Amino acid sequence: MRVLHVSPVAFPGGGHEGLASQEGIVGGGERYALELARAMAQLADTRLVTFGRPRREYLGALEVHVLRPWRYVGRKGLGPVSPRLVLEIAQADVVHCHQVHTFLADQCVLLGRLLRKPVYLTDHAGGDRHFNRRLGTLEHATGLLLVSRHNAQSFERYRHKIEIIHGGADPARFAPRSLPRRRAALYTGRIIPYKGVHHLIEGVRPETEVRIAGPFYHAEYERLVRKRARGRAVHFLGPVLGDALIDEYCRAGVAVLPSVEVDLYGKRYPKSEILGLVLLEAMACETPVVCSAIGGMPELVADGETGLLVPPGDSAALGAAVERLLDDVPLARRLGAAGRARVLERFTWRHVAERCLAAYQRRPAAAVPLARQEASIEGAA
Repeated sequence: MRVLHVSPVAFPGGGHEGLASQEGIVGGGERYALELARAMAQLADTRLVTFGRPRREYLGALEVHVLRPWRYVGRKGLGPVSPRLVLEIAQADVVHCHQVHTFLADQCVLLGRLLRKPVYLTDHAGGDRHFNRRLGTLEHATGLLLVSRHNAQSFERYRHKIEIIHGGADPARFAPRSLPRRRAALYTGRIIPYKGVHHLIEGVRPETEVRIAGPFYHAEYERLVRKRARGRAVHFLGPVLGDALIDEYCRAGVAVLPSVEVDLYGKRYPKSEILGLVLLEAMACETPVVCSAIGGMPELVADGETGLLVPPGDSAALGAAVERLLDDVPLARRLGAAGRARVLERFTWRHVAERCLAAYQRRPAAAVPLARQEASIEGAA
């Protein structure tokens, strides 16, 4: 089986040689496609196609083709158009496109129909100009491989096509290290309003160390966050990747993802966290996690067993949960060890790749009802 993963932009760096200088957006959607394709390459003939400065390279067994876009449809860089995509799809047995609400997904499904190739779609909560409805992109896709049951609620109409594949971490790379733990809370990711970083800063004691690893993407929010950090033990680390990121996870007393569905400006984000890859990475490093009880995060974190869930936007509850784990080291160690065990049991990239390959082989002859998958997933958890 020759599998082709197609992603509008590759994740820059991510701890891998070769793509370290790749232009693009830093986010979970880009990272997801790269890590899944990399794991799948250990199990099947797999190629990742993305777009930017043209080149061809290998990440271990994974062949990566970066195509020069002829043009873009939309304004976010998620709708690249390249004539070479036709050839790439023609050479594949299965096509798996990442980012549903984009012109790239429209192209993949349309070309798949013309070339008689099965095409699967995965949503990563991103979007750009598209013609999904006009072209019947979702109707004609072979299947929807979605990252959480929460994510599946947005595609209820296509329930018969849905399979839940979740996400993963690489337990060989993200693993405990012999490093002393700081009495510090760690946030990793983009610093934008719906991530709720200000709730973490406000919630903990002024003397509690907070380490924020990631770039700012919103100037007004950056001013607000820096203002609220004054007089507190807050360290802005900027983007942290590769081994340095793993060191941060392994030295943190707790990792925090305080995302909200309505930000402080009143803007609503119904897909603010459809999964939460940084939680799985922290858990793989035996770092206990605290996160908001929204989106797909409760599907990853078992409250009181592998981490703590708190109401979104509640700074006091968030701070109390963080301080509890920083003060109770035996509890933090127990939750951290249980978190890594949960990742090893169900949430490695190899697990995700195996779920995808099983889905490719099942369809279109048979579809697994979503209700049956939910029961299976809950039983395994």
